[in-house]
Amino acid sequence: MCFAPWVSLATAIIEFIVATFILIRYRNYVVPVFSAVLVYVLGLYQFSEFMLCFTASPIFWATIGFIVYTFLPAIGLHMTFRFIGARFAKWTLYVLPVGFSLAALLNNNFVWEATCFKVYVIVKSVLFSNGNNVFTIIYLLYYFGFIALMFFILFKHLNDRDLSKIYLLWLIVGIITLAAPIFLIVIFPTLYSAFPSIYCEFGLGLTIAAVASSELYSRKRKKEKF
Repeated sequence: MCFAPWVSLATAIIEFIVATFILIRYRNYVVPVFSAVLVYVLGLYQFSEFMLCFTASPIFWATIGFIVYTFLPAIGLHMTFRFIGARFAKWTLYVLPVGFSLAALLNNNFVWEATCFKVYVIVKSVLFSNGNNVFTIIYLLYYFGFIALMFFILFKHLNDRDLSKIYLLWLIVGIITLAAPIFLIVIFPTLYSAFPSIYCEFGLGLTIAAVASSELYSRKRKKEKF
């Protein structure tokens, strides 16, 4: 029996509940609101995995899942810039994920295989096909480049007296969340196509960090206008 859909659904429900809690309890604080959005997106990806396994439209839901997790680095970096108070047109952070999402939606053959296994799903798409090296390189540069920049900014601001604990928390949890799936893929190369699924299963760590950092942030900052 494939229990992946029920694992994904349970995880999605937990993340939706936690995100709603953060949004209600810390609604007057900008950064916690962003962390709630991040957790909602993680939950939405888990829901897409549930639908991929449970419905007769796995390709459609695999495409939705791709679009959802494509926005994660942009949201995370946006939140990081809000942490440090950087001022610039932050909508530019979403140009690439919107472009990738449109490419997935407009290409009927973007995803050609989606398979549900016991604890993860495997999706084969144009992204990692041999004939689309340029597209793949640009996507990976965006995805891991944004994450690396986020880590760099947090590390650079660890000397901030007010928010150093929050930065350290996100750094540790973020590195573990990203490194664990990569470690598994190095050991088991056949899991390569399952990276997004495995990656987001470690997303509960980010959910815990979102709650903890929201509480710490609310103690350090006055109420803010979004």
